[in-house]
Parts: sequence; structure tokens; C-alpha cells
Amino acid sequence: MRNNQPVTNREYVLGENHFLISHTDLKGRITYANPSFIEVSGFSNEELVGAPHNIVRHPDMPGEAFADLWGTLQSGDHWVGLVKNRRKNGDYYWVRAQVTPIVERGRTLGYVSVRTRARPEEISRAAAAYALLRDGRGGHLAVHRGQLSRRGWRGALQRLLAGSAGAGLYALLALAAVLVAASTALGFAAISGQEGAPGWMWWAQLAVPALGLPLLALLTLYNRRALVAPLSEAVTFSVQIAAGNLAVASPAKRRGKTAELMASLDIMRKSLANIAGDVREGLAVVNPAARDIATGNDEMAARAQHQAASLQQTASSMEQMSAAVQQNTEHARQARGLAEASAATVVENGELMGRVVDTMTRITSGAGRMADVIEVIDSISFQTKLLALNASVEAARAGEQGRSFAVVAGEVHQLAGRSADAAKEVRELIASSASDIEGGDALVRRAGDSMEDLVQKVTRLSELMGDISSASEEQSSGIAQVTAAVADMDAVMRQDAERVRASAAETLRLLERVERLDHSASVFRFDQSRDSVVPLKPSAPSARGDGARPAGGQRRSAQPQALAGSRN
Repeated sequence: MRNNQPVTNREYVLGENHFLISHTDLKGRITYANPSFIEVSGFSNEELVGAPHNIVRHPDMPGEAFADLWGTLQSGDHWVGLVKNRRKNGDYYWVRAQVTPIVERGRTLGYVSVRTRARPEEISRAAAAYALLRDGRGGHLAVHRGQLSRRGWRGALQRLLAGSAGAGLYALLALAAVLVAASTALGFAAISGQEGAPGWMWWAQLAVPALGLPLLALLTLYNRRALVAPLSEAVTFSVQIAAGNLAVASPAKRRGKTAELMASLDIMRKSLANIAGDVREGLAVVNPAARDIATGNDEMAARAQHQAASLQQTASSMEQMSAAVQQNTEHARQARGLAEASAATVVENGELMGRVVDTMTRITSGAGRMADVIEVIDSISFQTKLLALNASVEAARAGEQGRSFAVVAGEVHQLAGRSADAAKEVRELIASSASDIEGGDALVRRAGDSMEDLVQKVTRLSELMGDISSASEEQSSGIAQVTAAVADMDAVMRQDAERVRASAAETLRLLERVERLDHSASVFRFDQSRDSVVPLKPSAPSARGDGARPAGGQRRSAQPQALAGSRN
């Protein structure tokens, strides 16, 4: 048997609105726990679902109670009794538990347990009896279908006569049997004695029906009150529940089977009240949420349409940009071709400029040789003038004989002078030309250097134009991909917009259904003082060290809940 530890002496008192429900399978594993059970037990829903139900079992509960529980359930009957359960932090709480098999087409599928608050006097009696059973001093006590009774014939008689209706029926049957037996015996005695029969026998035979019939009438009236009156109350109570009046007062306390009937009807009323309360509470949350969703869907649809229009504009802009980039790519390709042609022309011009520089160099060298030749001519002219002068002198000495020679010498002297003058002019022209040639050579060399630099720059420009052309082609490809992606986004956005519109329409239909459901749930009336539904608090009441009992925890919704025991 499972012994959950630790335990404390702090009691968690359930409130009037606590209505605990749990479902278990045939092996006692929890399959469902309502919010009240989760709150009161202190465990989370994840910790409870799938765990054995004895996770909330308190060590103070005797094994006889759970043996009676499972024996009753396996016989197909329901079990009603008081149970002391343990919370996760070790505190305890008392409940009146009703465990019922879930039967479908003759097969038991599991068990549902409903717990409500137990009365203090019931808790006192159950705590004392359970202590005796747990300590082995309760040999005279027995647990039968959750109820404590004595063992032996007295306990059997107590259970047999439990309830006013059962006792009245048994008394009525016993009295009828006695009257019939007495009348029969007296009749036979009178017949057998005939005329010699004593007179008291005749009087006794008259007295038996005279006294018995009124007693039978009284017992019949008593049984009518014990059976018909509770059934009438149950019918009235059921009719009020069927009419949606969940605030109807609970029937008066009864005994026996009628008490079980009334308790079950009252549990049904509370269950319906809390279920209806949960529905109304849920609708109070769902209704504004649905309206917010509808509004959000409308806004989202508008934004989706706006985004779709923006994407269309973006797609158009991207197409224009793609066309412009393609045009720029073509222009860059053409510019690259022109740059390459220009580079070839510049290279050719550079080569020509180089040959011009070589020619100017040769011209400069030739001018230098011409100056040397002029120097020779000038020297020859000077010597010729000297020779002509000497010839004139010699002709003068020769007299008449040398006169013709003097004329020739004079002509030679004149020719030599003219040659000297011409050589001087040629020298000056050569000097001037040499200076110009040197300046032209310097300029040509500078032009050659500039042309070489221009060739390098034009070559670099051609390379850059090639890079620009390649980049433009890549950019054109990237823009084409972006354009395709934008087109896909536009298609997806249109689909999303259509889905948002469909979701908005569905949300409106949901809102209409919620309003109809809220209208349908409004037919139920609630007793705000007893069956009001309050929000679930996230934590249980804190335990105080002085042993004082905390106030009953509040709950979000009350639904039926399972017994805290297990077959283990």
C-alpha cells in the first residue's frame, strides 16, 4: 500500500463551491482532472494525468476503506464515503466522495469520482472510526459501500432496516403476515371446535382485523409519506432542473435510498450549475477574444491588401530597374568595345610616336654632322681666301704677266668670301634648326611618355569597363531573381489575404455561434450566493504554523471529481 510522505497537520478546508472531478481507467490511472481537483490537490495537470490515483492518498486512510471501494465498484455498484486526501505539500483535506463506474453497453470503461465538501460532524465520526481501523482496534466496525456499520447480525439488520422507507415496508409486510397468520389460526380453531369453541375465540377473531386494519392503514400512510413524498420532491426538483432553474433549493435531508437519490440529484444540479457556469465563463472570454480576432483579421486583411499592392508596385519597379540595368549592361558592353578599340588605336599611335622619336633622334644626329661639314667648308673657304690673297700678291709682283692671274685670284677670293658668308648663314640655320630639333625631340619624347601613360590608362579603363559589364550582368541576374521572388511573394500575399478573408468570415460565424450558445446558456439560473463561479486562483491558501485551518480555496469552475484512493 502506497505511503505518501511527508504529511503535515494543516487542514485545507474546501469551499462550498469546490466540486472536484477526476476520471480513472480500469487500472486506477488518472485520465482527467478538473481545475478544482488540480487546485485543491496542489499538483499540476501534467503531474496528475497518467499517474495512479493513490498519488493523493493520505497515510491515515485505512486499507479496509479502499478494499470496500474496489469491491463495490467491481460489483458494478457505486460507492459513497468520506475520504481524507493528501495535498502535494503534505497538507490534508476531507471530502465526501462518490465513485461511479462508467458503463457502456455492459462494459466498464473506467470510473468517475465526484468530491464535495464534507460536514464537520461527518469528518469527526469518520476520523475516529478510521483511526480505530488503522490501529487494529476496529474489529467491531466494518465499511460497507462506504458507510460505517457494526459487524455481525446487528450490522446486517442495521443495513437491512436503513432508511425510513425500508423499515416501513418491512414492518408493513411483517404486520400483514402476523394478521393473516392470526386470522387463519383463529379461523381453523373456531371451525375445528364448532359449537364448543370458547367465546373469546370469536371475539379474538373479530379483534384481529378490527385492530390490524387500522394499523395497516397507518403503516400504509407512513410508507406513502416515506416513499411518495420523497419521490414527489425528487420529481419537483428534477422538473426545476430540467427547466434550467439551477438555483432551486436542495431537497430536505432523507435517509436510505431516498437520501442517495436526493444526494445524486443535488450533485447533478451542482454539476450542471458549474458546467453551465464554466460555459458562461468560457463564453465571457471567447466572445471578446472572437471579436478581437475578427477585428484583427479585418485589419490584417487590409494590411495584406496594402502589402499586396506595395508588392505589385515593387515588382513593377523591379521590372523597370531590370530593364534599366540590362540597358546599362548593354551600354557597358558597347563602352567596353569602344574602350578596347580606343586602346588599340592608342597603342598604335604610341608605336607611331616611338618611330617619330627615333626619326627626330636621327635628324638631330644628322644636324650635328651637317654642322661639322659646314665647319670644314668654312675652313676651306678661309684657306681659299688666303690662297687668293697670296696669289694676288704674287700676281702684283709678276706685273703685266700676272695680271690675268690676279683677276682669277680676285674671283677666287670673292668666291671664297661668298662661300664663307654662305657657310656662316648655313651654320646659323643649322644652329637654329638644331635648337628647334632639340626642343621638338624633347616634346616628342614627352608626347611618347604621355602616349604610353595614355595606353596604360586606356587599358585599365577597358579592364574597368569589363568589370562593370560583368557586374551589370550579375546585377541583372540578381534583379531577375529578386523580381521572381517578389512575384512569388505577391502570389503568396494574395493567397494569405484570401485566407485572412476566409478566416475573418469563419471568425464571424464563430462569433455568431458563440452568441447563440451564450443565449442558450442564459436560460440557466444560478444561485449567486452558493453556486457562483469565481476565477481560479493560481495558488492554494497558505498554511499557518499555528495549526489554524485556512479558508476554503476558491475555484474557477466546479465539476465532478474522482476519489483520492487507489486499489494499491
